[in-house]
Amino acid sequence: MRTRGAGAAMLTALAIALAGCTGAAAPEPAATVGAGTSSATVDKGDTVLVHLGEWSSGVGDAWVLTEEPDPAVLAQKEPEPVSGDEHDGVGGSHEMTDTYEAVGPGEVTLNYEYRFRGEVPEDPARQMTQTYRIVVR
Repeated sequence: MRTRGAGAAMLTALAIALAGCTGAAAPEPAATVGAGTSSATVDKGDTVLVHLGEWSSGVGDAWVLTEEPDPAVLAQKEPEPVSGDEHDGVGGSHEMTDTYEAVGPGEVTLNYEYRFRGEVPEDPARQMTQTYRIVVR
């Protein structure tokens, strides 16, 4: 019985250790802007997700941040790699998002500009921008 109890304790410890290594999802953002919402107010330490829509980066679509936000207020987080996406591949579309961490009180405006193959389209009908206001308390 002693072996069985020690084995159970070892299995429990192993399960707890593995639970932290399973690639658990990142915490939900405190606020999401985009898709109908252009501003958010968050607290220091919160995460803000900017949803830029579905685009085909494989053919040259991109949204480019035109000016970095004040780093004392908002810091851009590195994107997490996505694997196994059903939309992967050249010409495949996927959700474009940016994630920021609220690092200090203040207000920033995030201005994004649409680019096709690195350039602003010549056709005025294809020239697009997205602007978001983030207030950190």
